[in-house]
Amino acid sequence: MLIDFSIKNYASIKDKMTLSAETGEHLSRLKGSNTLIENHISLLKSLVIIGPNGSGKSSLIDGLHLMKSMVLNNPTRITDQLRYRPFILSEGSQDNAIGFQIKFNYSGNTYEYSFTFLQDKIVTEELKLIKKTTEQIYFSRQDQDYPILPDNLKTIALNTKQNSLLLYNAQQANDPQAIAVMRWFQDDLIFVDDTQIPDQLVNLMKRQDIKSEFLRFLQFADFNITDVTVREVPVPTFPDDLRKILDIINPNAEIPTSSQQLSAVHKKFNQTGDVVGTQEIPLSMESRGTQKVFLIALSIINAQLNGNGKTLLFDEFDDSLHFELSKALIQIFNSKQNKNQFILTTHELQLLDANLRTDQIYLMEKDFQGRSDLKSIFDFKDPKEKRHDIRYMRRYIEGRFGALPQIQVDEMLSALNAPGSEVK
Repeated sequence: MLIDFSIKNYASIKDKMTLSAETGEHLSRLKGSNTLIENHISLLKSLVIIGPNGSGKSSLIDGLHLMKSMVLNNPTRITDQLRYRPFILSEGSQDNAIGFQIKFNYSGNTYEYSFTFLQDKIVTEELKLIKKTTEQIYFSRQDQDYPILPDNLKTIALNTKQNSLLLYNAQQANDPQAIAVMRWFQDDLIFVDDTQIPDQLVNLMKRQDIKSEFLRFLQFADFNITDVTVREVPVPTFPDDLRKILDIINPNAEIPTSSQQLSAVHKKFNQTGDVVGTQEIPLSMESRGTQKVFLIALSIINAQLNGNGKTLLFDEFDDSLHFELSKALIQIFNSKQNKNQFILTTHELQLLDANLRTDQIYLMEKDFQGRSDLKSIFDFKDPKEKRHDIRYMRRYIEGRFGALPQIQVDEMLSALNAPGSEVK
């Protein structure tokens, strides 16, 4: 699972910012349910990041997503540009490197991997192997120089382009440490995107035992869905002009002729309210809330089936979900039987009181210079602010933690008046 992630000079994030999933020192509240021990490290099962619109919550998640994408995808040409998106509201920052650093557990080991980059090159890169009390730098890079490098990677380093990560080339050469890092990014760091349910999750509904449990979940979540179906549906044919373009780009590309459609089955009633049958409704035609619950539940099931120990990220977690359902899902994330980790961003203030520890709650805000700032309630120095017997939501609304949008309703109404239409 994720131990911590640091990011610098990306989007609205100027200074180094760290999201930590390690438990706070001397904090024992909800230890049995909301935390677990992995590789001798005490970790939180869930983190909730709250803040107003534009505070930078999505920038934090996007930065981690970009790190994953860069790790898993190697530029094919030396001229390929990297996805360089620095903080631009400060002189000089738009010319500085973006930095990512991540620490995680995988297969009984702890790794720390970091790199910085500009638009055309990797500036620094480093991989550490961490034991209980020691750290070993496995390789270290400064531009195209490698101060620390194992013998088996020396030839690989010479053949690594300035805009490529050594990690990618090392795993291609079957280096075991690089392979472990790549597998964690590929298999254990999961971004739950609510735009479409991937086939991997849809296929779970082809197993009757899993589908039965999924339907029970929907029933207890108060959804009136009696069954789900998976059907192959034809894909609209490509126009001839588009086919010619695809053939030029990739002559061997196979154009799909069908796709899998996941549907919810509902009871069908006559005019007097009697059940007369069932009706399938494609999930794409269901409400956004229903689609999101399907995606969340299937993602949880998939993580459990694939060995647990996964880190799942949900941006705008509460979007389209009823508060009671969001609260219930967080309770599931923090249950004793859960062996995965969940990181959420949300606007829902009431979730601050969803039986969370202070070290699980992060607040994000943006200052007058447009810089995003992230802080945990656990880190507030005043011990009164960390008391769990005082409701966090009330203190947040009072501005005790910051991260509260400064909204002026009267001025907003005034700004909406068209010229010459002022209310008299």
